[in-house]
Amino acid sequence: MGENGMAADSGENALLRFMRRFPAVPAAAVALLALVFTGNRIDNNYVTFALMIAGFICILVTGLVMGRKGKLTDDKLIFLLFAAGFWIRLCYVLYTHVEVRQNDVGIFREGTFANMHSHADYMLYIRDHLRLPEVDVKGYGQFYHPPLHYIICALFIKVYELFLPAGTHNYECVQTLTLLYSFGAQYYMFRTIRHLGVKGKALVNAALILAAFPSLTLFAGSVNNDILSLMLFFAGFYYGLRWYGEGKMRDIVISALCVGFGMMTKLSIGLIAAPLGFLFVVRFVKDVKAKKGLRSLGQLVLFIVIAAPLGLWYSIKNFVRYGTPFGYVIRVNSIYMDISRFSVKDRLFGFYGFPIEDYFVNTGSDGEQDYNIFITQIKTMLFEYENCRDDMLMTMTGYFLLLVTLILVALVFVGLVYVLVTIKKRGVASEDLALLILFVTEVVAAVIFSLNYPHVCSQDFRYDFPALLTAVYCIAGLSDSEACKGLGGKGMRLLCIAFFVMSVLYYSILWTYVKGVPILVEPTW
Repeated sequence: MGENGMAADSGENALLRFMRRFPAVPAAAVALLALVFTGNRIDNNYVTFALMIAGFICILVTGLVMGRKGKLTDDKLIFLLFAAGFWIRLCYVLYTHVEVRQNDVGIFREGTFANMHSHADYMLYIRDHLRLPEVDVKGYGQFYHPPLHYIICALFIKVYELFLPAGTHNYECVQTLTLLYSFGAQYYMFRTIRHLGVKGKALVNAALILAAFPSLTLFAGSVNNDILSLMLFFAGFYYGLRWYGEGKMRDIVISALCVGFGMMTKLSIGLIAAPLGFLFVVRFVKDVKAKKGLRSLGQLVLFIVIAAPLGLWYSIKNFVRYGTPFGYVIRVNSIYMDISRFSVKDRLFGFYGFPIEDYFVNTGSDGEQDYNIFITQIKTMLFEYENCRDDMLMTMTGYFLLLVTLILVALVFVGLVYVLVTIKKRGVASEDLALLILFVTEVVAAVIFSLNYPHVCSQDFRYDFPALLTAVYCIAGLSDSEACKGLGGKGMRLLCIAFFVMSVLYYSILWTYVKGVPILVEPTW
C-alpha cells in the first residue's frame, strides 16, 4: 500500500479507485450535498433512519459483491469501513441539532453575542463585524480561545447565508465543517499508523477502531474548536514523522503550518512539541554524524519561524494589551461541577460502582458526581455527557459498548509493553518512542489540568484525545504480534469488530432517545 493511496488492481472501477486514493474529495462532496439538500437538518427522524439504513445496505452490498468476486482486499475493506464511519457521522449530524450535545457552544441567536460570550457568540460577532472582539478576554467567556476556528465558521456562515432568503439563518451549516474535520482527524491518524509499517489484518483492526470511534462521531456534530485543533494536531504529527524519515523541506513546512494553525485554534495543541521535539533531536544527532547538521538545524529554525508566530500571536496580543496570562482558562462557576472536595487519591484511584452500576456521566444535577479522572474519560469517550439511564434500549447498547471498550483499554496497556519490548525489532524505534512520548505527555497534561481545575467537565476525554493515536497503534502492534497470530488473531479481530458494530449501533439508534424533563437535585455536599 503506497503512501498516496491504497493499492488498486487493474480491473478496479476508476471512480472507486479515485475515491480510495483521494477520500477527502468524496467526503467533502457528500457533506456539501447534504447541506444543500437538507440544510444539515432532517426533522423527520424516520427519514434520517431510512437514509442511514440505505447507506449501510449500499456499503454492505458493495462489500459482499467484492467478496464474491474475490476482490475484497484488506485495503478495500478498510475503505468500506471508513465509508460506513463517515456515513454514521453524517447521519448523526442530520439528526442532531446544532445546540444539542455541545460543550459551551451556547445558543445561536441574532444580537445576543454581547451578553452570552459562548462559542456561538464568538462566531456571530466575527460574522457581523468582520473583526475580532477587542476586549479583555478574561471577562468574556469563550472569547479567550484563539480565533481561527471562529473566523472560518463566521465566513462559512456568511457565505452560506448569501444563498438563503434575506433575513433567514441556518446555523446547522457549521456542522459541515466539523463533520469534515472529524473525517480529517481520523484520516491522519490512520495515515500515521500506516506510515509506521502497520499493514494487513493489523491495519484492518486499527481501521475498525477508528472508523466509528464514538468521540469522532460526537465531534462531527460538535461545533466548538476541539475537532479542528485535533485534525491539525494529527496532520502536523504525520508530516513531522515524514520529515523525520526523509528530511524533505516540504514536510517540515506543512508540519509547521499545521502546528501553527492548530495553536491558533486551541493553545493546548502546543503539547505536540514534546514528541516532535524528540524527533528533531534524534534527526539532528543523525545529521551531525553524517556531517549534515546544519541542514536539520536550519529546518528546525524554519519550523519555529513558521509555527511560533501563527500559534502565539493571539496570546501575546492579549498579554500585552490586557495582561491575560499565557494559558489562561476560564473557570467553571457551578456547584454541580465543582469536585474540589475530593482528594488527589480519590481523583486518581477512587472507585464508585463503575462499570457495573454506573456508566453514564454524573454531572451533579442528579445528586451524584464523577470525580475519578480516568473513569470520567472513558465515559465521555463513548457518550460525552448524554445520560440515557431512563431508556432500556440505549442503556443496554451503551453497556455492551462499554464492556468491549474496557477490554480494549486493558489491551492498550498490554500493547504498550509489547511495543517497548519489541522496539528495536520493528525498525521504527524513534517513531515508536515519539508516540509513547505523545501518549505520556497528553495523559499527564490532562491529569494536571483536571487537578488544577477540579470540575467534572475538566475530566473530559477530549482534553487528551491525541493519546488515542498511540492507543490504536498499540492495539495494531499487538494484533501483529507472534502471540496474537499464534492464536489465529480471531479474538482481537472479534473485539475490534464488536467495538465497530456497537459504536455504529449506539449512534444509529440515539435519535430514538427522548430525554425526559430534567429534575435538578439540590447538592448535599
